[in-house]
Parts: sequence; structure tokens; C-alpha cells
Amino acid sequence: MAPRLEILVKEEAAPLAMGINMDMQSPPSVLSSSPLPQAVILVDPMSTGVLLQDKVFEAGMYSVVIVWSDRSQLVAREKHFKTSGRSRDDFAAVITHEDGAIETTLLAILEATTNMTIAAVMCGSEFGVLLEDQIANGLNQKLGTTHLRGSGIPVLNTKVDKHLQANTIRANGLNAVREKLARNEDDVQAFLEENNEEGACFVVKPQTGAGSVGVTFCESKKAVWQAYYKILAGEHKAHCRNKYRHYEQAGVLLQEYLKGTEYIVNSVVSNGKIKTTAMWKYDKRPYNGAAFVCFSKELQVISDPNCEEILEYTEKVLKAVGFESGAIHAEVMYTARGPVLVELNCRLHGGNGAWVQPAEICMGYDQLSILIDVYLNGGKIFDSIPSRPITSNSYCHQVKMRSHIEGVFKGVNGSQFGRIIRLLSYHSLVLGVQEGDRLLKTVDMPSVPGEVTLVHSDKDQLAADYEKLNEILAEGIFDVVVA
Repeated sequence: MAPRLEILVKEEAAPLAMGINMDMQSPPSVLSSSPLPQAVILVDPMSTGVLLQDKVFEAGMYSVVIVWSDRSQLVAREKHFKTSGRSRDDFAAVITHEDGAIETTLLAILEATTNMTIAAVMCGSEFGVLLEDQIANGLNQKLGTTHLRGSGIPVLNTKVDKHLQANTIRANGLNAVREKLARNEDDVQAFLEENNEEGACFVVKPQTGAGSVGVTFCESKKAVWQAYYKILAGEHKAHCRNKYRHYEQAGVLLQEYLKGTEYIVNSVVSNGKIKTTAMWKYDKRPYNGAAFVCFSKELQVISDPNCEEILEYTEKVLKAVGFESGAIHAEVMYTARGPVLVELNCRLHGGNGAWVQPAEICMGYDQLSILIDVYLNGGKIFDSIPSRPITSNSYCHQVKMRSHIEGVFKGVNGSQFGRIIRLLSYHSLVLGVQEGDRLLKTVDMPSVPGEVTLVHSDKDQLAADYEKLNEILAEGIFDVVVA
């Protein structure tokens, strides 16, 4: 089936926005001599991808083509135009890719960009990471060019398949989680027989995905079986309104439970050169019966414990999988045997980009702007920043709001809200639910109702405010009609 071209290209389309946010110029070796208007192809500009889209428009020199992947939800696509503040008329074209129809999608992009030069192909969210490479590589072949960047990963599914990631880094001599991909009951039985230590704990999760959806902590063999059947039954997909329906052909990952502290490593890679733009340390705790609910992520610098070792390990992971260009968001557990990869997300850090401004405040730059710089500005800023986060101007906690009750959301309790904004390190609050929405009990990232960002130059003050904020959240801050 051919992709749906919703908005036909406007011939000789002019730039769609004015106002330059940084020194945005086309890479001199590729595009500067072209007299044609330039286009940027954005695949699934959702979550942080909305901010990516904004940055491209702010540059004032690009027409934008959206390509929706077959993995993205129709409801999310429709919501995009409401929440991003842009209509379909702002885009040169809006194309919907159908599974297996890459050739027709490429032809639709070329039709939409007639009389334009394609400057870059970039992905905004998890669902489009495979299609991003397929489009960039396919357009390079059709146009006889090499400037459209793909990740460079030779086995494309490694971008999303946690099982492939673990096997690849293990084959390269790096620490990897002990695991088995279960496609049937015999696989589950074999895993349990191979890992029969007294008191052993396990993690069972979908083979691909994001946001901790379907990730289950198991303290017994019985619990492993139960989690396996739940994932097969698709309960995790139903919880997210079928958001992760592309699990259907995937297996279930059975893994050892990694004891330690989890870190996020945000990097941008340009032709194999790695720049880590920020590191964050997770604070995950049991909550509402779930074992790994994120309470916060705290900004780190290389002098903080374990960070240098984690960064060296992560750089080896990227080289092992063959990641050459783009943004990555790696999750690494620091354990008794050193760093171990949890998963590699070959895209910008998600969470609707709530981390972008705090990272800019604290570090002086952020992953999003550096990615734009590499793809559209020849990497001028990329070349000037340190390869690792050496120091920071301030410190930051991004705290997940949590709910222990479920019902119809009416609002935030005014008294509790007042206590939050009076914290000395209070920076901002983002609420993900509106009056009348269904408020869920918080058990994973999709059920987090909002986020509070704390920023302060005094690390002790930040720590004190974080503990106080946790007390406020534990007391409850939401007005809910339980039904």
C-alpha cells in the first residue's frame, strides 16, 4: 500500500518560519552552493521530537516534511498538530509510511521535495528509529548523495532489539546482562534451569519498547511464568492504549536482575566521534507494587562516583554496535562487576524534552541543540564542547510526580502546590494530565502524571529540597474523584 500524502508539496516552497535560534547554516561541503530551498525530513516528531521540530522551524531556512512511521499511533499523529501549535499547512508534506512500503515512501518524499535539496533526515521518537535509517540510506541511493546521515549500524534491528544489543556487546568482550529470548515455554523452562541459584531474582520484559512498559521484577520462578504470559497476552500494550502494538512479532526477554544504580548517558555521535552531552543518575524505588518506579533523575558530572568508568564503557558499547551518527540515550546499570548495558535507545532522550532546558542551564548546552548543530550546522558547536560533562554551572533533579490513587483528575491541590513552588531550587512543573482525564496509579513512565524540575547551584540545598518534595508527593498532591 502506498503511503498517504496528506499535504502536497508547495512548489518553490519558501522557508516556513523566521528567527534563528543559533548560527544555523548548511554544511558547506554539501549544501551551501545549492540555490534550491532546503527541506528537512522529520520521522515521528513526537515527545522530544516536537522540540526538534521547533528548532528546525526556528532556523528559518527549511521546509519540513513529516513522515509518520507504521509504528506510530493514529491518535498521537492527530494530537501532534494540536499540541505542537502547528497545522498541516505549515508543512511541505505529511506522509504516512505503511509497513513494508519503503520504496513508495521514498518516492512520496521525492515528490514532496521537488525543487528542493534535502538537508537531513532526523527521528523524533522511539517508533521511528528504524524508518529513519531506511529513509536516509534509501534517499542517498536514489539521489546519488552521501550527506544524509543514518546511524551506520550494520544490523538495523540492533537499534531497537535489546536482545541483539546484549549479544553484540557480549561478543565484543563487554559486560552484558545474562538473558534468554523466550519464544515458547521450552525457552522459559531452559532459562530457569540455567539460573537456579537460591534466592535468584529476575527481570522479564518485552524484547523492544520504551518507558519501562511491561518490565516486571520477579522474585520467584512462578513470577517469571506469570510475567511471561502477561506480556504474551499484551497486557502492557493495553495499559498504554496499544501504544506498543509492534511487540506482536517479538519474544519475551528473561534476564538476571541487575543489582546496582542505573544511569542515563545522553550523547551525540558525528562520524564515529562521541560527545556525551549529559549524564543522569536514576533514583528508582518500589511504588504501587511496581519494583522500578522512577522517582527522579539527577544530573551528574565526570567527577561523581562511577561516572568516568560508565562513560568509557558506553563509548565501547557504541563502537561495538557500530553507531556512527545521531543521538543516543543509553541506560547503564552500575553493578558489582562494573557497568552493564540495560538498553541502548538510538534517539534523543524522551520524556517530552523536559530535560532540555535544565541541561542547557546546567551544562551550557544540551543534546537536542547539539544534534541539530551536527545535522544542519556542520558540527561547529559539537566541535567546541568537551567530549564528556566535565563540570556544570548548577545541579538538577528532575522529579517524577506520582499518584497512589486512580480516578478522574480534577486538579492539583493548591496548598501542596504552594509548598512545591516555595522550594528554593524550584524551577518548573510540567503536568501531563488535564481536568477530566483518567489519572492512573503510577507504575511506569507512561503513568507518570507530571514532572517537577529542581535546579540550584548549591548541591546540598538541592538534596534537601528533593527530600522535602518527596515528602509532599508522598502526602498526595492531586484532587481526584475516585471511580
